[in-house]
Amino acid sequence: GVKPERFKQAFNIAHCALSLVGEPIMYPHINELVEELHRRKISTFLVTNAQFPECIEKLGPVTQLYVSIDAATKDTLKAVDRPLFSDFWERFLSSLKSLAKRDQR
Repeated sequence: GVKPERFKQAFNIAHCALSLVGEPIMYPHINELVEELHRRKISTFLVTNAQFPECIEKLGPVTQLYVSIDAATKDTLKAVDRPLFSDFWERFLSSLKSLAKRDQR
């Protein structure tokens, strides 16, 4: 059985993962959502596939920001990820440059 104190503790959310299904930075209110989570003292963990550099540039501070890098070359990335955009490699490189400019580590 679950101890009562552990059950009660489960209702105090400490971390929120913004990933796994879809591209979280495409959500038009992602900054407001992250700000609200931080206001509630909930850390944020966001994973992006690095296909939307313009969204990365607009993204506010998150606790942890990760890029899903599934391959090291353009040809391998195309084979592994089956990208939606014909300029997927350029988007990927542009996203990495946008990440490097962020005032976060």
